[in-house]
Amino acid sequence: MKRVMVFIDGNNFEKAVTNLYSGSQQRIDYSKLANYLAGKRNGNLQRLYYYTAASNNDKQKAASTKNFVDTLNKQVPNCIAKIGYLQVVGKDASGQDIYTEKGTDVNIAVDLVSLAFFNAYDEAILLSADTDYEPAVNMVRQFGKTVVLGIVDRQKAGYLKGLCDDHISLQIADLDQVKR
Repeated sequence: MKRVMVFIDGNNFEKAVTNLYSGSQQRIDYSKLANYLAGKRNGNLQRLYYYTAASNNDKQKAASTKNFVDTLNKQVPNCIAKIGYLQVVGKDASGQDIYTEKGTDVNIAVDLVSLAFFNAYDEAILLSADTDYEPAVNMVRQFGKTVVLGIVDRQKAGYLKGLCDDHISLQIADLDQVKR
């Protein structure tokens, strides 16, 4: 059976899920989600990687994010969760901070490529529609690994879909099966 690893860009994925549920945040059981995805690909889940970022401006939200990452690392089997940070780059027209994520994309790219290089998996499932992963996806495929893009229904990812070997589109019915 093929060895599968799941890589989740947490902020990208959670925003897409919230949009799919018309603005309602959903509580996803990431262990269930990773096993569900590996099962859909007839694979054996080796490890789940989860990446997110926290703002230095909102200490309470940053602490909550850190607690969530700590919980994933301690309580979810075979999970490695990593945290980057959000940097304020300006303000929008209404005076709200505009953030850019730092550390997430590079962590995902490094893990995708290094784990492929060390033959830790046969197939990577990447949950993100971020085209910044193009070089990493191309390198992983050069190592002979399969890259499957996981997207949420209605999420725009046409360009990245074309770079990957296959894709999975998660519908509400799929997500309802992996809620906490």
